[in-house]
Amino acid sequence: MRGRPCSTDAMIAMSPAYVDPTVRLFGDVRLGEDCSLWPYAVIRCERAFVSVGRCASVQDHAMVHIGWDDPTVIGDYCTIGHRAVVHGCIIEPGCLIGVGATIMERCVIGQGSIIAGHSFLPPDSIVPPHSLVMGTPGRVVRRIDKLRDHVIDALLYRDNGRGYARGDHRVWEQADRAALGREADDILAREAPGWGTP
Repeated sequence: MRGRPCSTDAMIAMSPAYVDPTVRLFGDVRLGEDCSLWPYAVIRCERAFVSVGRCASVQDHAMVHIGWDDPTVIGDYCTIGHRAVVHGCIIEPGCLIGVGATIMERCVIGQGSIIAGHSFLPPDSIVPPHSLVMGTPGRVVRRIDKLRDHVIDALLYRDNGRGYARGDHRVWEQADRAALGREADDILAREAPGWGTP
């Protein structure tokens, strides 16, 4: 793992871009390549497992937990926003979970979707791919086409994580969004046809 180790008894697989030293990990936590975990995020699992996909980010103060028999699966290129709660659910690739949103047990969030900030999804909610969800309880308000943007954002966080791991906190000043867009296009052409439930 690049960067400083966090306080943990978790199983860590692959090679994350960055795990902040304030992050707390407990139990069977599976981290995909180039994912990033940001200050004061907590991932805890006592029975099932938590999986964080490739280039996914779990941002500051987010809480990721499991249901009793429900793992939490965060797909590739997802962003879990600041102070979000993700609890025993499946989030398919390329989703954005907004600041302060809560997603409960057995929810399935379809690829490319946005769960707006402070939305609440009760247990067993199913969100179709490419949906914008808002409210408490959360409701689909329209179909969106933001998958490419979400992959670009995930790549920005990958690069930011790599920068933080080497002590550089200003990586985004040199970010080349056009180059990241081309990389996102390649990823989508190569990987997206196989996406579904991660």
